[in-house]
Amino acid sequence: MSEDMQREARQRALIAQALGEYRRGASALGGLSQDLQVLVLELQLAPKEWLAAFQAEVNELEVLYAIALDRGITEDLPADYRADADATVRNLEALLEQLAPPAPDEA
Repeated sequence: MSEDMQREARQRALIAQALGEYRRGASALGGLSQDLQVLVLELQLAPKEWLAAFQAEVNELEVLYAIALDRGITEDLPADYRADADATVRNLEALLEQLAPPAPDEA
């Protein structure tokens, strides 16, 4: 496996870890959004369409977080916010599953 492919695999694993931590309640929405923004920047082999779709979902998380902050909600999201955030996280997980590692002869 090439160095680039190894880096991509590590980034995908870190993204999956960040999503899992949020799902388990080990991280907050703001932290998840920030983590994903940084991690996705390091994906250099992903198709542009995939990156755009992933970024759009991350932006949804940011909007939810910004609205919550604007309304003075800093912890324990209300059920409707949580449902929207959970749906977006599921979308991100589905996108991540679609991002298969490139075949060895493609790298």
